[in-house]
Amino acid sequence: MSDEVKKHSATEELVQLDLQIKREELEQLKLSRQEREYSIKDLKGRLAERDVKELQKKEDREAQGRTFAQQRGTDEARWKICTHKKGGNVSQRDMRVLSTGGNAAQYAVMKHQMINGDIWVRCLRCGKTWSPPLKSKFYFDNRGKQVPAHSGEFNKERFDAAVLDYQRAVAFETNNTMSGSVQVRFSRWDEKSQQLVDASKDYAESIADTTLR
Repeated sequence: MSDEVKKHSATEELVQLDLQIKREELEQLKLSRQEREYSIKDLKGRLAERDVKELQKKEDREAQGRTFAQQRGTDEARWKICTHKKGGNVSQRDMRVLSTGGNAAQYAVMKHQMINGDIWVRCLRCGKTWSPPLKSKFYFDNRGKQVPAHSGEFNKERFDAAVLDYQRAVAFETNNTMSGSVQVRFSRWDEKSQQLVDASKDYAESIADTTLR
């Protein structure tokens, strides 16, 4: 084989090798593009699924909020008509006194002194619970909805009315014996003053939304 033929053959092999490399690179680019497309498609699917879940959670929260509001409205209506007293006649045809209260002098309530010393009162007829009102629960927006203290306006009139209602409940006459807990002092470390400070209000805030059972 002449040098010219050998040179031509080598050149042809290089051309074929270069074409093969380019074909492989092109195939790799196609696969990379497909992989990116699949990744994007998968990401979009997961994002869509997350959006659906978030929407479902939002709808569930709204439905739960409506249920709580309806229940609260029902409870408040029942509390308003209850005398919170013992006595009253009950029959199979009329058992309303069990939830609206009787007409005796004594009140059908239980009183319990919490571990921080606060006295809570619960009506044994309608279930209403009185506890020391917290100012943080009396901040409202311009629609009258309760909001956190930093985003609303304090309603002193409603707070004072709640204080009077609580004081009246604590003074209810009853021959039921008040129960109690071991008294505890609550403290927390204050970074600003670098000392222990009273944390009774923190405890009261933490149990504000509970009721006696």
